[in-house]
Amino acid sequence: MTDNSSKQVQGYIVNFLRDRDSYVIPRALASQGLLIKLVTDLYFSKGSSWRQQFLRHLADHCSSEIRPGSVEESLLATAIQFVGGRKLSKFIDTQHIADRLLARKTASVWRKNRADLLLYSGFARAAFRASAGSKSNRLLFLYHPHHQIIVDLLRADADIFPESAKAQKSDREVKSWWRWKYADEEIALADGVIVASRFSRHSLAYAGFNKPTRVIPYFSKLRTEIFSISDKQSDTCRFLFVGQGVIRKGLHHLFRAWSKANLRRAELTCVCGQIDPNLEHLIPSGVTIRRNLSYSDLQKEYSRSHVFVMPSIIEGFGLVYNEARSYGNHVIYTPNTGAPDMQIDEKSGSMVTVGDISGLALTLTEMNDKFHSNGIDFDHIAGNAHCRKWEDYVDELVQACDALRRK
Repeated sequence: MTDNSSKQVQGYIVNFLRDRDSYVIPRALASQGLLIKLVTDLYFSKGSSWRQQFLRHLADHCSSEIRPGSVEESLLATAIQFVGGRKLSKFIDTQHIADRLLARKTASVWRKNRADLLLYSGFARAAFRASAGSKSNRLLFLYHPHHQIIVDLLRADADIFPESAKAQKSDREVKSWWRWKYADEEIALADGVIVASRFSRHSLAYAGFNKPTRVIPYFSKLRTEIFSISDKQSDTCRFLFVGQGVIRKGLHHLFRAWSKANLRRAELTCVCGQIDPNLEHLIPSGVTIRRNLSYSDLQKEYSRSHVFVMPSIIEGFGLVYNEARSYGNHVIYTPNTGAPDMQIDEKSGSMVTVGDISGLALTLTEMNDKFHSNGIDFDHIAGNAHCRKWEDYVDELVQACDALRRK
């Protein structure tokens, strides 16, 4: 039974696995002195020097804006992911196990620090249960849209595209009822929900949830303030895709549309950690696939490109749209993303219908023609991307938390 007499700590406990979205939410809270604890798996700058020496490939799993003393680690969640996790995941849902371990660690941290909770979906249930009846507010950050809309949209796509149907046979998010039950209880226990896009908010209503909700678009750490316009000089229009090579990113739609458009003096580069094997046969001739780029190499791709295209079926936000615009790239997106929340004007972006191959091919053609007629204003696009500052994001997040706490 919860001890309601325990002293309430002013601030928030946040949690997630890995280096989720460059630690944007805990960084924002820490800047205002509101981060009580970040609960995660492994934080590179925490612990002994020998660990940092042997885990250099995880050096980006920390932030200079979050003190190691503010971080609590779940080494069990780390182990299930990094010690044989990939092999085990073929037989059991190791990711769900890691999620549950982090959730239990978060509940333990809350019992020692009776603060408000701002927890990422997938990791919230244990602490939400533990804090029931206490003075702590339970806020959920739904960083993926609700599973019901994901399942329905992907199944609709599979009815049209055979490669989508094949890929979904191994997609646990489409088949994992145990994850669905866990996710729905988190939402039911939450006092309020924060999302990064109107599309994610719509997914809640689509699933029948009526919760106090605030939309706070993400702020990208990877965007640039200055890029060299000389990098854009080319006789070829360079199109760029950056994201996971999976069905939900609409990569199969892009490959089909690219082949249909048959553009002249144009090239497409896709930066993907990996590509679903079911999509590889669709890769058009001449398309460049780049894998596992460094931060500096990714910056170069953004800087040299002219048009960024990611026609996602499902996208809770899409930091890459913001990053690409900051380098002057015209962005092509769908309404099922966070791009409509970014105040993108007509000179800076084009919205296409999900799954409309002919429509996407036409937009690719139009942008290629615009480039070759000097019709893309790179400086204007970058300026449009910089209208929203880091301080704006911090204020919006804190105000949203305050509003949901009052409710």
